[in-house]
Amino acid sequence: MDLRTYAQIVRRRWWLLLLGPLLAAGIAFAISKQMTPIYTTSSTLLVNQTQNPGVVQYNDILTSERLTNTYAQLIERQPVLAEVTRLLSLPMTEDGLADKISVATVRNTQLLRITVEDPDPQLASMIANSTAQAFIDDNSRSLGRPGTVTIAEEARVPKSPSKPDTRLNTMLAGMLGLMVVGGIALLLEYLDDTIKASEETEPAIGLPTLGTVQRMKRVKGTAVALLEPGWSDAYLQLRTNIHFAGVGTRLKSILVTSCSPGEGKSTTASGLAAVLAQAGERVILVDTDLRRPTLHTVFGLPNSFGLTGLLLSDAYDPAPALVESGLKNLQVLPSGPLPANPADLLMSDNMARIITNLQQRADYVIFDSPPVLAVTDASILASRTDGTILVAEAGSTRTHSVVHAIQDLSKSQARLVGLVVNKARTHRAGYYGNYHYGYGKAKALDMDNSSRITKPKQVA
Repeated sequence: MDLRTYAQIVRRRWWLLLLGPLLAAGIAFAISKQMTPIYTTSSTLLVNQTQNPGVVQYNDILTSERLTNTYAQLIERQPVLAEVTRLLSLPMTEDGLADKISVATVRNTQLLRITVEDPDPQLASMIANSTAQAFIDDNSRSLGRPGTVTIAEEARVPKSPSKPDTRLNTMLAGMLGLMVVGGIALLLEYLDDTIKASEETEPAIGLPTLGTVQRMKRVKGTAVALLEPGWSDAYLQLRTNIHFAGVGTRLKSILVTSCSPGEGKSTTASGLAAVLAQAGERVILVDTDLRRPTLHTVFGLPNSFGLTGLLLSDAYDPAPALVESGLKNLQVLPSGPLPANPADLLMSDNMARIITNLQQRADYVIFDSPPVLAVTDASILASRTDGTILVAEAGSTRTHSVVHAIQDLSKSQARLVGLVVNKARTHRAGYYGNYHYGYGKAKALDMDNSSRITKPKQVA
């Protein structure tokens, strides 16, 4: 992965990369504050061995260094510790006292350092100094031991605790938390095969990205909202890319579909139709989703006749079913009542004639169809239109689903124009909710009662 890929991971997982270190550092800080503070102090002993008093020879120095290593082992003997316990009247055993004391030599010197750790700073210094003096007294009583031991520096009462190091613990926990969540972020990124930004999507699916639409509030009951800033900018870019894609072959009829429900295909079709109409093109937006129609809700229009009424009445002229959208140059053909056989109606010769008549009445005809992977309706319509646009929800639609949808559309000889990445920077569910391509509670239209369909006022 290059730097751009890592930057994209940080942009998408910033909350995890921020929360992990903060949580780890906070826990470490809280635990450190709850721990009993430990104070550390040391006393230093000088070991000296000379053969001739007043004259220091090289051999004396070597002997003193060896004695220093030997005495380091003798300080923590039971007699010395017992004497310290007696002198200070400590409420502990020799073994307990030994746990508080550590003895070390200072490298390449004749010095011994006795270090004591205790929650009481005053007691820590007393133990260190008493241990040093008790060893000197014990050594002087043992006539067989060579050399002399003196106190080079007494232990002082420490002013601040040595343990826990709250700042260090917090920093280390934060760094460890960052490393852990960084690994988690990379793992999630590896396992995440959802559609993302265009530069990442195109190599994976082999289809150009026509535009990226940000997540906005759902458009319902008003077409004017489609032209508000935020919406219109993205759809203007989509319109421009479609013009470029249609160079050499005009895309007069465009099918807009998606892999699965809730990815925003209906809103995308509406937005594209709105910006085309805004540019002065005559546009007809057709709701061919005869299973769960949406466009009449987006534009706040009646849905009593529509495409179903035309198909069932064998009417070739779509004019009786066209409804003004509220935007100049844009008319809407709603779906009409739910039929019992949507796929059969869309495959009929009458549907082909309606498409031809719609193309004669407008510069662009935009079809909103059901999702590709749900039913075959989209594949049927894709073979009868000039181009197909596939809509995918950023962070939700999986790459393999897009690939399968492309394969299904290609089998129907559809001309795939490109992909629209919708609802960018969000993981919320789409407005379709549970999109079941059965009939559920919605009562299908009785084919024998097609006369009940009410025709709206004809639009010229």
